[in-house]
Amino acid sequence: MIFQLIGQEQIAEQLRTLVKNKRIGSAYLFTGPEGSGKTAMALNLSAMLLCTESLDGMACGYCPSCTKIRHMNHPNFHLIHVTPRAKSNPSENDPFQNLSEADFIAIREEREKLAADPYAGIQIPGANSILISAIRHIKKELAMKPAEAGRQVVLIHRADLCTAEAFGSLLKILEEPPAKTSFILTADILNFIPDTIRSRCQMIKFNPLPDSQVVKHILSRGRDEADALRIAGLCSGNVRRANMLYESDFSDVDSEILNFWRMMMGSQINGRWVTMADISQLIEDYVKLWKSDPSDFRNRLRFMIFWLRDAQLLAAAPDAKDRLINTHLKNELSRFVDFYPGFPYPEMIRLIEDTLRDAERNCYLPALLGKMFIELRSGFLETRKR
Repeated sequence: MIFQLIGQEQIAEQLRTLVKNKRIGSAYLFTGPEGSGKTAMALNLSAMLLCTESLDGMACGYCPSCTKIRHMNHPNFHLIHVTPRAKSNPSENDPFQNLSEADFIAIREEREKLAADPYAGIQIPGANSILISAIRHIKKELAMKPAEAGRQVVLIHRADLCTAEAFGSLLKILEEPPAKTSFILTADILNFIPDTIRSRCQMIKFNPLPDSQVVKHILSRGRDEADALRIAGLCSGNVRRANMLYESDFSDVDSEILNFWRMMMGSQINGRWVTMADISQLIEDYVKLWKSDPSDFRNRLRFMIFWLRDAQLLAAAPDAKDRLINTHLKNELSRFVDFYPGFPYPEMIRLIEDTLRDAERNCYLPALLGKMFIELRSGFLETRKR
């Protein structure tokens, strides 16, 4: 593969076979959750279609076409993505006309980042939609004689972010596609793609990667197994998120985990007994975290779940220490399990999962957290009374 692709072997083989047998369609829609490999596969399919020395359907990786597509400067490759709207005199036919120098720099940097890491996505300040001007511009490009012989490829990254006007303009192209042109659309949210667009594309669904493949990926980048397991558990099959978490320093996480459970157990922290005022402060801190960094908030709650799942595993199989996520806290986990025999792990895990779910639904967070913390503390007290 020209661009890194993690997993999704079955889809890759399916597309390679189509290219080999010259059965390529005019439009494809790659749909699935963020970080599942849609864009990576779309870029690799583009390379397969443009390669002049194709090897059994695969891009060779060394011909001039492959070199150009690797740097995303092949004249027959057209990348459409979200762009800012020009603040003065925006054009209806060219998304780049009258943009500021800062906008151009941001677009160039994001494209370079995507070429280096096809899981990086494209995030440009002030760019939230694919504008109709982008579709009109590509229509003009395709109407001209291509700079090089062969097929032209149009990759629409996050087509689900098209405006209604852009979808209408795109539909007209898909209804009568230019000869020797393939459109590849990617979408995180399928429901945002109109049925009229879907019906004119061959749809390929991408699933999140299994944890085992994420662990293998993180290990290949140099993190140890404990961190790889933790990252895989946090990212839920999302390679983009896994790559971001790869840079995380978990050294402070362990002490936070231990202090959290000490607080739930009513133990001492720094030589002082935990009080309800501490719980109230904890709720306030978590509410602030949700507002400032929702991703970190979710991770904190997932760390709670990891701890309880590890403890549940140890309670059922004391010799299973090599299967823990928090392998470096196995001594603390063992003491926890011994001190709280019969702890209601499934109920408490479900409690935290429900809190995560309801937080996403914009339920009143202080009440959710208060209920969760009180029920967790009650779980400890009831277990000790038995």
